[in-house]
Amino acid sequence: MAIDLDTTEGRKEYLTDKLEDLLGGINDSYGVILMQELLDRLELTIKDFNDEVKVLCAQLVKKQEERQQLMDMLVNEGADNFKLMANKSSSSKDIPEDEKDADLSAWERKLSKLEKNK
Repeated sequence: MAIDLDTTEGRKEYLTDKLEDLLGGINDSYGVILMQELLDRLELTIKDFNDEVKVLCAQLVKKQEERQQLMDMLVNEGADNFKLMANKSSSSKDIPEDEKDADLSAWERKLSKLEKNK
């Protein structure tokens, strides 16, 4: 007999058969009641598990959307900062050399001096 675990009915049938084998030693009056209680609890456990997995998947989707929005925001801010720096450098041609260097960090000043020496 082939076991079909891909369907709900197939899984139920498989579990019922296995539980019947395990409960074979218990008399008939308690076996049926016990079997039904075990099946009910098993179904409840599976339902709870499926609900928890759905909640976790929904949380993962939400977190991914938040991460994507943050990445988009960072990329847009980076592009805006690049444009500002480009505008600043093009408008800095009119500013005297001493004032340009005042806005630069120490390593940027060193790089600027190295470029001038070339």
